Amino acid sequence: MKSELTWFRVGDTDIIDVGEVTVVQAGHHALALSRTEDGWGALVNRCPHQGGPLGEGLIEGCWLICPWHGWEYDPLTGETPGPFDDKVDSYAVDVRSDGVYIGVREPEVHDETLMTQLVDRLVDGGIDTVFGIVGHSNLGFADALRAAELRGELRFIGVRHEGAASFAASAYGRLTGRPAVCFAIAGPGATNLYTGMWDAKLSTTPLLAITGQIPTPLLGTRAFQEVPLGEALGPASGWSKRLSASDGPEVATNMLTYAISQRDIAHLIVPDDVQSLPAKETSPRGPTPSPNTLPLTEEDAHRIAELLSNAENPLFVIGRGGSAHAATILELAEKIDAAVATTFPAKGCVPETHPLTTGVLGRSGTPISAAMQTRSDLIVVFGGGMAPHTGITDKRTVVRIDIDPLASRRNTHNVKVFALADTGKAAETLIEKCESVDRPELRSWLSDRWEWWRTKKFSRREIDAEGRLTSAAIFHELQERITRDAIVALDVGNTTYSFGRYFEADGQRVVMSGWLGSIGFALPGAIGAAAAYPDLTIVAVAGDGGFGQYAMELSTVAKYCLNIKVVLLSNDEMGKITAEQQLAGTHVWATSLKNPSWAGMAESLDMFGRRVTTPDELAAGMADLFEHDGPGLLEIRSSRLQY
Repeated sequence: MKSELTWFRVGDTDIIDVGEVTVVQAGHHALALSRTEDGWGALVNRCPHQGGPLGEGLIEGCWLICPWHGWEYDPLTGETPGPFDDKVDSYAVDVRSDGVYIGVREPEVHDETLMTQLVDRLVDGGIDTVFGIVGHSNLGFADALRAAELRGELRFIGVRHEGAASFAASAYGRLTGRPAVCFAIAGPGATNLYTGMWDAKLSTTPLLAITGQIPTPLLGTRAFQEVPLGEALGPASGWSKRLSASDGPEVATNMLTYAISQRDIAHLIVPDDVQSLPAKETSPRGPTPSPNTLPLTEEDAHRIAELLSNAENPLFVIGRGGSAHAATILELAEKIDAAVATTFPAKGCVPETHPLTTGVLGRSGTPISAAMQTRSDLIVVFGGGMAPHTGITDKRTVVRIDIDPLASRRNTHNVKVFALADTGKAAETLIEKCESVDRPELRSWLSDRWEWWRTKKFSRREIDAEGRLTSAAIFHELQERITRDAIVALDVGNTTYSFGRYFEADGQRVVMSGWLGSIGFALPGAIGAAAAYPDLTIVAVAGDGGFGQYAMELSTVAKYCLNIKVVLLSNDEMGKITAEQQLAGTHVWATSLKNPSWAGMAESLDMFGRRVTTPDELAAGMADLFEHDGPGLLEIRSSRLQY
């Protein structure tokens, strides 16, 4: 049903000169506004032949020429000069004293489409955040997202590179346990999502990837931007489907159910022609899916409890898969006085100030964790992947508890028990089965070791031989200023190793590219964290090598005014690669960097930006960064060494 004529002001009376044409928006309509010697005209912006934008064409004499194939239209009436009836719709124009107005008939109710239904189902299933880039092959789906955002049902964050969208969605899912959407066009836009999709997959993180696609009839013809997306992204997607005309909105429910229950990636391919289909008759949506949980079997519970009762010096290691249940695992540790370490991706899930904690275990960890592993006789790993970087020795008896069945096939050395179970439920069961144990000598030893390590860290806070600030000094100042409820997004490299070793988490959560170990994660990961927790302070910690990969996402931070503080350690070098070349006995080669002024880049975006080179400047700069109301970047002239 059409409403009465509605007039929209589209610009001042000098919006264009005689002989010009431009694109304007009148309500729901994009129109080609032109001005000739005969007056003003407004035509539908889309040429009926190839879809060319008439508002980007040319005025030649009395004709408006399509920019794509040269077809001519009368700019006032939409008539064509040839024998074919190819007239396009024209609209009334009224030039008033305060501007140019166009009269259109707006539909009283916009027709619901299949895309509208899909987005509604996603919103009903808990989706509230979409990261991505809008483009020519996802416009129908994008318009449904726009309508949902207008209703306040979800938030769209437009990034500068699709890789940042999938990294942000991965961080969001890792922190919340709920999926976010990464969104892209066909072809290169979709393939740019690939790295972040694998980052989520290897971390068993739920994520939805929705990509446009070329029209269905053109598939298989090597048309422009054709990539067989099912095959291209299939290895990263546990669930993948190309939407067809016969599908209904239950597809969105199916992909959500899979992603959440399996903690995996669901990928929906939406061809361009399907995005204009009308809504389908459908039944009401079912219950919201929930993650799979498994309790310990009675046999596993008995075997693990017996091993714990016989252990003289047990060590718990909490991995990312157990971090959501860290409080329960810590309760079990307190009952039997077991020391508690974490893997690096789980850093922060327990306070490293707790009398039973040892910090991160492994190459990026503390000497306290390393010493405790040496003294332990039983290691119980809660949801940890046991990556080589973690350094869990094969000289100890190991128990593993993990909800991921694939974990049983990774690094199985000397695993006495592998229990397929939810780590939280397992800890609850073991609390009931285990007798209380007091180990005052363990607590005293841990206290002494922490005192020694803090003294050692303090001694490393002087500038290095090249006059650059050390990691010990940088992360001491960060620890002094950061709030307890902050979230830290980390990159990879020497900066990350140093953070794991020197920064003592006391309530702060950490998110990083764990099993994939992808460089460039910090800033997009911080964007995902800021979307998940907009009221918290988010800190992105990166070196200049990683930061440079997605540096333009700083403009995304500025555009949406995300509360992200970037702590950027800059030494004009890929320091970790230099160290690896030296360790391998090869020549140091191709690791130097030429950087812009990162602080200047932040300032150009109207953000806080400062570069510091001395200890006094570092302390003042870190204080000002965190006191600043809004996003900011502190560029620190840092040592390339981890120590």
